[in-house]
Amino acid sequence: MPATLMNSREKSIYEQYQNVIAYFIVELEVRDTEYPVEIFNEIRAIFTHLSRYKIQESEDDLMSAERHVKRAILDCFKYMCVSYAEEITQFRNAYRKVDLKIADNGKFLPKLDLLEHEARAAYIAAKNSEIRGNISEENLYQMYENTYDKYKKLSDFLVDSNEAILFASSHSKRSNFINIISIIVTAFSIVVAIIFAFI
Repeated sequence: MPATLMNSREKSIYEQYQNVIAYFIVELEVRDTEYPVEIFNEIRAIFTHLSRYKIQESEDDLMSAERHVKRAILDCFKYMCVSYAEEITQFRNAYRKVDLKIADNGKFLPKLDLLEHEARAAYIAAKNSEIRGNISEENLYQMYENTYDKYKKLSDFLVDSNEAILFASSHSKRSNFINIISIIVTAFSIVVAIIFAFI
């Protein structure tokens, strides 16, 4: 194989590490404060094969390094999907007492539900295909990339809807306060009525 082509492939490995894998690692560390060991193992394998390729000029090792790059990116997609899913769960728990139906004039919650449903369905489909093993590595990669895109869209939607969420939250707190005051006033009125009934 010509040296120029080999060099081009080697450069592509470094570019994918720098522009894709390293980006996801930083994202995962910031989001989850951890560095998934599976991704670390793939990176170690990439550079083990690259060093053999450089020393022995073995095309087999270059091909192996390329395969491990693909697997590392696949693992990044998987871990990011899990991280995004956890983000949505935490959001739902944090705002369970907030009337989100009023956010963005009633448009927020249906869209959130739809985006979450699409992302979860894509993840389940990818996971089932992986478990059954009846799919090529390339197709599995595309399924997880598609799932990642859907979860990213869901996460971005939450960020973009922050103002509407805060409005619903403040309105719900005001409503809760008014309800509490109403209950107290009602209870007080009943007590007064009972007292006057006995006088």
